[in-house]
Amino acid sequence: MSPQRYDIGSKWLLHNQGKAALLVGGLKGVRSCEPMPGEVVQNRRLPDGLLQVILDKDPKTHHVLVEIATFPERRALKQSLDDLALAYSALGHLPELLMLILRPKGRFRIDGNHAIESELGFSRLAAVWRTVELWTLSAEDFLDSGDVGVMPWVPLMQFQGQPVETLERCAERIVREASPNQRTDLQVVSQVMTGLRFPDSALFDLFKGAQAMIESPLVQKWKAEAAHELVIDVLKERFGIVPRDLVQRIRKITNEKQLRRLNRHAVTCLDVDSFRTALSS
Repeated sequence: MSPQRYDIGSKWLLHNQGKAALLVGGLKGVRSCEPMPGEVVQNRRLPDGLLQVILDKDPKTHHVLVEIATFPERRALKQSLDDLALAYSALGHLPELLMLILRPKGRFRIDGNHAIESELGFSRLAAVWRTVELWTLSAEDFLDSGDVGVMPWVPLMQFQGQPVETLERCAERIVREASPNQRTDLQVVSQVMTGLRFPDSALFDLFKGAQAMIESPLVQKWKAEAAHELVIDVLKERFGIVPRDLVQRIRKITNEKQLRRLNRHAVTCLDVDSFRTALSS
């Protein structure tokens, strides 16, 4: 089973590789990095990619919103603006926004600027952020870096010579330097990232083999998260706003068969209430 069959679990990736994502994005001196809780008060929600960051020699907590886009797509612009506005509303101040784009696709590029205007032209909302395209970064700048957590990102970067040489260096560092409870996670993420760039290759087997990935709890989490978002997106597309309690109930479900059944109900149900009934059955 090949890693490219799975969507990148951005929520899990940021909650478990947030510090590495910041380092790849060019933020230096990260001492600690923790995800913000999704629910802050009754009627406010924070984006999944919002991190609390403490830098070296700086006791103040900084808020950094990280968006991960597998490819440069227009929908990422809207998502970033939505999440930035949501975070600003909840925090009362503007967080830093960093967008990581993993792979190139077509001619469209995201330059870190987006604006929308009202229909009558009275108002305009604009945002500027840092965009990092992984394929433009030099792998050599990170292969010998101090943080082994960066290794899963290296397969998407620019490097010279045969891919196997660079990927073997990544795999060796993970085995040599990662703690036992961290090693499997890094190997699995490395497989997924490698599969994005080399979809029909056995190169991802360098990171412990495909069977480890199939059996990995991380992959199961990714699959569940992707299924959650698919169900929620279908409901939003059909009925508009989805009640928060319903979203929370959907995200608690991990059974793959049940999620597939709910996805079918989301497509065919008459309204949100009938979907809620199916969810309770």
